[in-house]
Amino acid sequence: MLIRGTDHRFNAPYELGAFVPAPLPRNLDLPGDVWMALSDAMGALGRLDSAASLIPNPQLVTRVATRREAIGTSALEGTFANLTELFAAEAISVEEVDLSIPPNVREVMNYTRAADAAFDWIRERPITIPLLSSLQAEIVRGTDSDLPEAGALRERQVFIGTKNRPITEARFIPPPPGDQLVLLLDGWLAWLNDETLRDSLHLLVRVALAHYQFETIHPYTDGNGRLGRLVAVLQLLTDGALKTPVLSISDWLKDRGPEYRDHLLRVSVTGEWAPWIEFIAQTVAASADDALRRVMGLLALREELSEQARRALPRARLAIEIADDLIAFPILTVAAAQSRYGKSNQANRNAINRLCELGLLEPYGDTRYDRLYWNRRVFEVIES
Repeated sequence: MLIRGTDHRFNAPYELGAFVPAPLPRNLDLPGDVWMALSDAMGALGRLDSAASLIPNPQLVTRVATRREAIGTSALEGTFANLTELFAAEAISVEEVDLSIPPNVREVMNYTRAADAAFDWIRERPITIPLLSSLQAEIVRGTDSDLPEAGALRERQVFIGTKNRPITEARFIPPPPGDQLVLLLDGWLAWLNDETLRDSLHLLVRVALAHYQFETIHPYTDGNGRLGRLVAVLQLLTDGALKTPVLSISDWLKDRGPEYRDHLLRVSVTGEWAPWIEFIAQTVAASADDALRRVMGLLALREELSEQARRALPRARLAIEIADDLIAFPILTVAAAQSRYGKSNQANRNAINRLCELGLLEPYGDTRYDRLYWNRRVFEVIES
């Protein structure tokens, strides 16, 4: 579709072709090697789901997976933070916009809140445009993109390419705003929620196709990549491939950012689905295997920490509770512990001090944050 306008940054008119994707297919013929990749990925997902299903309190590992995803998906969009910064910030602040937290960390925290809201939503409801719009508003909250159009479909043309370069040098130009954009998103959503497609398209084929189409439509001014990758995990949950959100795909993708973007563009240029589907299958397989290793490592560490606390402090119920949860809350303050476990401020302080004496906690050394305690071994397992 031909679009015209003026690139006001350079005071230069342009006349370019915007890409309008065709409707998604309802069935596909795929080569054998792609089917093998899909089978491997489903096997890896099954092993991960089985392991996670054995955990009495899945939140202990899903919380870690969501925060790993937050770090990876944000890095793909150029916002960088690390896990210790994120856990520390969450331990000292529950405010949606806390200016004492660095902007990059606040932006990553936005994703965790959006993801948690999405996981709660899909337990009983399908994915809808109001859900997507509310998630997008949360993702950009307090950032440079937190403008009046946040939480609404874009009303201006956007371009994918290097910042501060002319629009004529854009790598990709999504569809223009307006009625056609609304129709494209409505069509994508109807396809996404069409349960009859389960009989004709493999789950991971649907994940790959849906992700491509969403990124190509690019319905919001910002946050499309993070939102699209979140939708991929939501599809796995709603289809039953995972019972809990223990998978992080963006950590694998961030190390392959150029390949990931090239695959997306190649579909638009060639119309060939197989290479992109195989790439997504490889992403899921590698990410699921990686997640399984971390889950097993975290559970082994939890057993060790819990046993050490119970052996040394058999009557210190609060200290044992804190030790049991360290793999999910590896950085904490007295106030955060009080909010989570109740009891008095002094009781939580005493419990934390006793865990420090055991070596299960130690003061967190980053001087930007005061009165924080952490278990560094949890991060060694998470980041291994």
